[in-house]
Amino acid sequence: MTSAQPSRTKEVLQKISCRIKLAEKILQRYGRAMIWKRIAGWSLILAPVAQLSGWTFMRFGGNEGVEPWSTIAHMVWLIGFVLLAIVCVELFRRVRSRGAGQVLARVSLAVALISVTASIAEMLVDLYVGFATDTHAQWEVMDQQIRSNPAAESILYGFGTQLVYLGFLGLIIQLAVLRRISTTTLTLVLATLVLFIGYEVLDGAGRQALMPFAVLCMWLALAPLGWRLLKPATPADAITP
Repeated sequence: MTSAQPSRTKEVLQKISCRIKLAEKILQRYGRAMIWKRIAGWSLILAPVAQLSGWTFMRFGGNEGVEPWSTIAHMVWLIGFVLLAIVCVELFRRVRSRGAGQVLARVSLAVALISVTASIAEMLVDLYVGFATDTHAQWEVMDQQIRSNPAAESILYGFGTQLVYLGFLGLIIQLAVLRRISTTTLTLVLATLVLFIGYEVLDGAGRQALMPFAVLCMWLALAPLGWRLLKPATPADAITP
């Protein structure tokens, strides 16, 4: 009896230790999952808001380099593009496909992130130009010097920043095919892209009216996804593969 007692005690302690370690792993995974859900959820909700806010501040004079509107607009846009990158990563995480589908999802994500990186670089360059110049005339000269570089013009101010629409659309279509988003969400995203393309292609006063509607469609498509992520979850939900 005496010799068996330490053995049983040791066995009980080992079981307790294993359960504690398992609980720690569950809490760690749950905590990381909750942090990502909050970041992704708010990004889905706020990314369109940041895009529209930056565009609005530019209407106050930012297009002509008028301060502080130009700096405010570019700072808000900079935040908005970071949020958009998080949105694309979250959409990619939801695909969870195999084979060719997973390859397509990775390509779509890569295209979107490369394009968003170009947009972030554009914002940083424009902010540098604003900080490095004292007058609007100096701002125009430096801006034209940068744009005179064919690579900068194409990547920062041309197709490089527009490819995000292609990558974004690729992810959304895959999610729709896999029935992980609703037809309404897909329709709103398609409407967003049509309006964005119209804004980029068209000219004239009517062009400006397209941007608010484009962002509204984008917000209506993404915000519900964000709200769902922000709902309280259980540890079991966090560790479900």
